[in-house]
Amino acid sequence: EEGVHILVLCSRAGGGLPQWNCGGEYSMRARRGDPHCPPRSQPSIALSADGRRWSIVNASPDIRDQLARFPGLYPREGTRDIPLDTVVVTNADLDHTMGLLVLREALPYRIVTTPWVRDAILENNAAWRLLEPAWGVAKLDREFPLDGDGHLVARFFPVPGKVPGYLTGLASNDPEATVGLRVTDTRTGRRLVYAAGIKALDDATLAELANAHCRFVDGTFWSARELLGMRPGAPDAHAMGHLPIGGPDGSLARIARLPGRSLYIHINNTNPILDSESAQAREVREAGVEIAYDGMELAL
Repeated sequence: EEGVHILVLCSRAGGGLPQWNCGGEYSMRARRGDPHCPPRSQPSIALSADGRRWSIVNASPDIRDQLARFPGLYPREGTRDIPLDTVVVTNADLDHTMGLLVLREALPYRIVTTPWVRDAILENNAAWRLLEPAWGVAKLDREFPLDGDGHLVARFFPVPGKVPGYLTGLASNDPEATVGLRVTDTRTGRRLVYAAGIKALDDATLAELANAHCRFVDGTFWSARELLGMRPGAPDAHAMGHLPIGGPDGSLARIARLPGRSLYIHINNTNPILDSESAQAREVREAGVEIAYDGMELAL
């Protein structure tokens, strides 16, 4: 069927829900099976032009379990032929790259990142060099095909971000270090934008979001200092490279006005929007913005 098929493989930020070392409210409720606070794995979406072959945006540490739950990416029976075209990675964060090592056993697909992300990972992490034969690059604002037929073309654009903690002192920040992804269906002109891990909505990023028919936006934190409740002395959201959702300067006030569909993804285990009945979740929904969940399917 023509059009962009979108599957949210997972919607939480690094650590998933429940996070193994977290005794916070939402992790505990997820462990207890609270229907208003269901478990979530770490962030990734799958895209297809035809519902048969797929590409993945970001490879989370949970990717083995995510693929096991998604028949669309099962290998053809009796073979190792998996209908996976491209794995696109938007920054070097571990919750976006660890899954690449899970997929190391065969490389029938290709990996695409910016040159900065590829070099920063391969030069400083020997294990990832197993993936080098499949690892290609795309410079900022240069189109590259996602699928073999070229129905979906992608383009990286720079967004405000930061170098992951494990690369601090090893790699300097660069416009290629954190990027958004624009995917266009060449048959219809419809456009999807994925922008997680952003610390601000500058004019250029907001324009990319506004020009999309569907957009996934970083939903890590509701407020700048919410992590302090779990980790005394923790940095605020901005210092960690994330723009909070709530408040007059938050992302919700800016994306609620945009046409088309807007969805929050990459949600931290402290964020009250994980509780579907919370006041914050209602505020998001009432603003016309959706909260992505594992297994969510969309069509563009």
